[in-house]
Amino acid sequence: MDERQEKQTGAGRPRSRKALEAVMTATLNLLKTTSYNQLTMERIAKEAGVGKPTLYRWWSGVPFIVMEALMLQAESEIGSPDTGQLISDVHQYLKQTFRSLTEGTGETVRSLMAEAQLNPDFAGVFRETFISSRRQTLIRILERGVQRGELPQNADLELIADLCYGPMWYRLLNRHAALDETFAASLVSYLFDSDGR
Repeated sequence: MDERQEKQTGAGRPRSRKALEAVMTATLNLLKTTSYNQLTMERIAKEAGVGKPTLYRWWSGVPFIVMEALMLQAESEIGSPDTGQLISDVHQYLKQTFRSLTEGTGETVRSLMAEAQLNPDFAGVFRETFISSRRQTLIRILERGVQRGELPQNADLELIADLCYGPMWYRLLNRHAALDETFAASLVSYLFDSDGR
């Protein structure tokens, strides 16, 4: 967690690893049966077996807890594939990201994005931590492609990341088409396979 996030979450002293894991696990478990809008600090504290003051000492509110739980889950479930080939790495990354959104976290991520539009305090942290962390994972994959000569040294990696994430967010928010493996493969082919353009 960076300094800005520490300030936003109200963390004033080192967090107990055991309590932190309990809160993260409780939050993810609740999200399996409870919508984001029904989550409260009370419910999370009770499910985690910790006191509400503990939550408020570490986080400013429910969206901050949910965001951190989803970040940890993404790091565990998606990671940063390294097959030795750029196209394969990006395909794996997108496929795993789409699967996570489709099979579990999509509705909650949509809710956090809506929260960010209405809550300026949360919006900055959401952008600089959750969004940034996923973008940086993809950019590291792209950087490996540059190092292997699969992309030019002057490739605009931020733009490539936007071209990967833009269609994903569009489909996630509008729900007009599937986020599936076929879409991941088509997107990667369009972006990186010159013969497919």
